[in-house]
Amino acid sequence: LDLYYNIIAPPCRVVLLFAKWLKLDVNLIEMDILKREQYKPEFIKLNPQHCLPTLVDGDVVVWESSAIIIYLAEKYGKDDTLYPKDIAQRAKVNQRLFYDIGTLMRSVHVYFQPILIGGEGKPEDFKKVQEAVGVLERFLHESRWLAGEHLTVADFTTAVTVAALDGTLNFDLISYPNVLRWYEQCKRELIGYTEITREAAQRTEEFLGRFRAMRAAELQQQQQQQQQQQYQ
Repeated sequence: LDLYYNIIAPPCRVVLLFAKWLKLDVNLIEMDILKREQYKPEFIKLNPQHCLPTLVDGDVVVWESSAIIIYLAEKYGKDDTLYPKDIAQRAKVNQRLFYDIGTLMRSVHVYFQPILIGGEGKPEDFKKVQEAVGVLERFLHESRWLAGEHLTVADFTTAVTVAALDGTLNFDLISYPNVLRWYEQCKRELIGYTEITREAAQRTEEFLGRFRAMRAAELQQQQQQQQQQQYQ
C-alpha cells in the first residue's frame, strides 16, 4: 500500500488514522504542496485530479479520502461494522459522511480560507460553522458514535474536522455537550489520534510560515515591477 499524502491536509489525516486503526502497513510518500509536487507528470498520470490523499494498492488507485477509507474498510476490515453491509445502516453512515464533506468541513474551509492568507474570517461564515456543529450535536444526541452504537468510517472523517475546529480555529465546544463527549471519546479511542493531530498542528504552522513568506515575496516583486513601469 502506497499513500501519497501531506499531513497538513485534513483528508490525509483521515486516511492515516484509518490505516492505523486497521493496523495496515502503509508506505507513506509525502508530497510538498508548495513545491507543487502533486502536479508532476508522473503523479498526474496516476491521479488526473492531482489531489491528496491518493492510495495505490497494487493495480488499484483510489483518491478522495472517503472513497479510500471505504475501500480499506471493505477490503481489510475484520467485519462490516466500520462500513455496514445492511442497506439502511449503510445509508446512515453515507449520510454522515456526506454531511461532513458537504456541510461541516466545507463551512470550516470557507471560514478559514481568508485566515490562511493573513486575513480574517467573516462573521456570517462563522455562523455557518456554528450551525453545522449544531447539526452534529443533534446527531450525537441519538447514539454513542456518529452513525450508531458502533464506530464507523464517518467518525474518522468528522473527528478530523472537529480536531481542526478545536486546534486551528479554537472553536469552543462547551455549548455542544454531545459533540464534546464524542470528541473526547475519539481522542481516547482512535489509535494515533493525539500524535497525528499534534504533528499536523506543528507542520501546519511551518506550512503557513512558508506560505506567507512566499506571498510577501510575490507582493514585493509585484510592487517593484509596478514602480519600474511607472518610471518607464
